[in-house]
This record gives sequence, structure tokens and C-alpha cells, in this order.
Amino acid sequence: MVNDTKPKLGTGIGYGLLISLVLLLALIGYTVFRLYPGLVAPKTETGLFLLAVAAGAASLFSPCSFPLLVTLLAREAETAGFRRLLRFTAAFALGAAFFLVLTGAILGLGASPLVKQVNFTSPAGRILRGLVGLFLVGAGVWQVNGRSLNFIWLNQLLTPLWNTQTNLRRQRTTLSAGLYGFGYILAGFG
Repeated sequence: MVNDTKPKLGTGIGYGLLISLVLLLALIGYTVFRLYPGLVAPKTETGLFLLAVAAGAASLFSPCSFPLLVTLLAREAETAGFRRLLRFTAAFALGAAFFLVLTGAILGLGASPLVKQVNFTSPAGRILRGLVGLFLVGAGVWQVNGRSLNFIWLNQLLTPLWNTQTNLRRQRTTLSAGLYGFGYILAGFG
């Protein structure tokens, strides 16, 4: 049977607006990034606050997690009504904000020296990046050769967690969206 349904005109306009909004946010983030040295003047909390807000917004566009956001929004926009979509995105945003506030609180309470030890230029950071990079290149070569990356032991270990997540998503969609927002920003740190 051939499906002759045509897409609605409003859908294309909605996608166009969404793409425009994403590009605008990316442009704002890039502009703030280029202006960063002048943004935070010594002894001003306002500049630091603006930088923190911009960094939080930029974290939404991390290459480690941005494909998840596009997929999630497309799925939710297709299946949910406007109110449900609005509730979902608000819960997602609150979950993401909660992660950022929690991270800031942990750093403010004294974890900053520990975090400073593992950065891009430190020996520990270089080793960590090298190991992760080698694993990803090896996994890519493995898959290019037509082999499957199936970690049976990991799947068995995570099955109870996946089942719990599925039940939570069905029963408490708002809480599930908040947890997804929290996990989304966490994935961006990868």
C-alpha cells in the first residue's frame, strides 16, 4: 500500500524556525567565545555570570551530545502535542540546568583543584585523551571491517537499567525528560 499523505506546510516552517534558532544560538555562542578575553573583567561578577550562562548554552552544542538533541527533538515534535512538547522541553531544560548548577556548586565547594589537575594539557588529560582516542579508532576500524561491536556482558549488565528507564519514560514523562536533560549535559562532557 502506498502512503500518499503529504507533509503539512506548517511542519516545514517549524523546522525552518528551529534551524534558524539553532544557527542564531550558535552564532551568539561563537561571538561570546571570540569576545571571551574581554568579557570577564577583574572583580566583576556580572562578566563571570554572563560567561557562565554562555558556557552553559554552548554546552548544548557539544559534538558528543548535539546529535542526541536533534534526534530527541525530532521524535518529540512528531509524537507530542504542543503542550506536551512544551512540558517536555521545560523539564529537559531544568534537568540540564540542574546538572550545571550542581557542577558549579561542587567546584565552588572545593573540587576545583582536583579538576584543574585533569585538563587537556596535563599529563593525566593527555593519557586519558590518548586512551579514549585509541579505543574509538580501534572501534571504528573494527566496524569498518564489517564486524559488530556487541558487548554481551555489558548489555546483560545494563538491561535492568534500560528496563527501568523505559518504565519511567512511560509512567513519568516529565521526570524522564528532566533526567534526560541532566544526562545530555553529562554526555557533552565526554
